[in-house]
Amino acid sequence: MANFDALTQQALQQRETLLAQRSAASADMPLRFWNQQAHFTTPASGSPEKAITGLKACRKILKRFDISAAELAQFTGADQAILEDLISNTNNHAPLVMVDAEDAVALTEDSSAKAREGAKRVFTEAQWGPTLAFFRPSGLGLDTCVGDLLEVLPAAAEGRAPADYPIDGIIWPKPEHPEEITWVCNLLSEVETQLSLQPNQIKFQFLIESGYALNQLRELATAAIPRLTGLIWGIADYSADANLPVIQNDHPVCDWARYQLVNMAGALNVPAIDSMTLNYPTPVHRGADLTEQQQQENKQKILRALKDVYDEANHGINLGMAGKWVGHPAQLLMVMAAYRNSIPQSQIDSDIEEIEAYNQSVAAGAGATMIGAGKKEYMADRATDRHLRARLRRATAWGALSAEKALELEVITAQEKVELGG
Repeated sequence: MANFDALTQQALQQRETLLAQRSAASADMPLRFWNQQAHFTTPASGSPEKAITGLKACRKILKRFDISAAELAQFTGADQAILEDLISNTNNHAPLVMVDAEDAVALTEDSSAKAREGAKRVFTEAQWGPTLAFFRPSGLGLDTCVGDLLEVLPAAAEGRAPADYPIDGIIWPKPEHPEEITWVCNLLSEVETQLSLQPNQIKFQFLIESGYALNQLRELATAAIPRLTGLIWGIADYSADANLPVIQNDHPVCDWARYQLVNMAGALNVPAIDSMTLNYPTPVHRGADLTEQQQQENKQKILRALKDVYDEANHGINLGMAGKWVGHPAQLLMVMAAYRNSIPQSQIDSDIEEIEAYNQSVAAGAGATMIGAGKKEYMADRATDRHLRARLRRATAWGALSAEKALELEVITAQEKVELGG
């Protein structure tokens, strides 16, 4: 009889090698970086610290234009209870704030210097709390890119222990080739070494803003592993690059681009982040002596803009996006409301029940079972259980599910519970 012992050992060793290669091809991203439902981008040269608690300004804006949560919910379709909770909650923090030294800065030496000083100040002096702190330097095509990185990143470390380094990562604009990503990541490694930071402590995300970048998305993304924590869709620059007649959120070509981002982000286990809604909730008329008609026109303009951003957020959610860029406090409110509504408490409770039911089935020796009730009954197996667990991991990162319950369900690990502050 043939002896397969040697072949078995060889196959087992090759399997271990293949598993290691597969693991290396996926980003090892800390769970807290799934808390990216809204990227609040703010100019470094202004008052970027205001964006950290960006929801605080929403109350003033809504009061100024006489917009109640009930009226906002009715006009936009958002859940009123979610809006009321976000508006009244004492936790006013944005999930992520990007301090921008690129597009929001004029192309002058003085403006660049002011942006760097503003970035240094906000990273070293502001109270960031749970908000992820990201910096966008100018891109490769601008002479200021190296100075932005090598002035701001070291300055943020002054007087701090490496574990308390305040910058979570950088967002790189307008990449075209994987060699560029490698160059930036190598530069970050040198910075980490000189500042005694952990390898890959400074995380990395980049914007997909051109046809060239989209065409090389896989190569660009894999060049950033293992510090990659997100892929970001930049609709305005891409629309110019692709010669689209308009910048239209749901343009077929733009949705096709989103499909590419969502698929690659899923392959690498990082969030795909949607582009900003360009229709800002700003008034048509300004001044202290507005007529009643002008006040109503302002109110309607703002409500329409908030409906636009809410609708566009939901459009992205349905395509698999995990977050969206915003540039205004009221946009922040509506995007957070959309994402909160995408995994409401009722969904979380249902997911927990179904995971527990599936666990009981597995314990009884069945690999698949029917769970749910009535029209919602479906066949559950390892694949459907994985989908539920992925959703609950995001809910845990958002703070919508307690780390204790998530650990009990084995949705997160004990180390991830510690990292989340549990």
